[in-house]
Amino acid sequence: MKVAIERLNLASLGRMGCLLGAVAAFLPSLLCGLLFFALAALAGGWLESWQDLTIAFLGQEIARFDLISFFGLDGVLEFLQWLTAASVPVMLLVILGMAVISGILLAAIIMVTGLAYNLLAAATGGVVVEMSAVAPQDGPQASTRE
Repeated sequence: MKVAIERLNLASLGRMGCLLGAVAAFLPSLLCGLLFFALAALAGGWLESWQDLTIAFLGQEIARFDLISFFGLDGVLEFLQWLTAASVPVMLLVILGMAVISGILLAAIIMVTGLAYNLLAAATGGVVVEMSAVAPQDGPQASTRE
């Protein structure tokens, strides 16, 4: 038996795309979030070391500089300190948000692809698939299909 797929349900494609996109993006989002958090902590520590720079000669302090104020990096240092002080639940919420945003973007891409398919299928008749009957299987999946 031959069947032509003439139209795809865009809402169904969107739901599945969002779910698959969020699941697929969670681990990369988690790794990127942890890497960003670690880099922010390193950058904050590095900038804090600039706060009190002393020049000494023969054990005598000659000059003391605050390079953070000199270069106007006070706001950057405060932001990095605030960022690294954020709690783990806040960081996980941000990572989860990134995964959901990725899912929504993938859903949009899949829906646009489905729309393009629907337009092409209207003009060409769609994809023709050959199907044949399959004997019922024993097991737990057989009862859910009926």
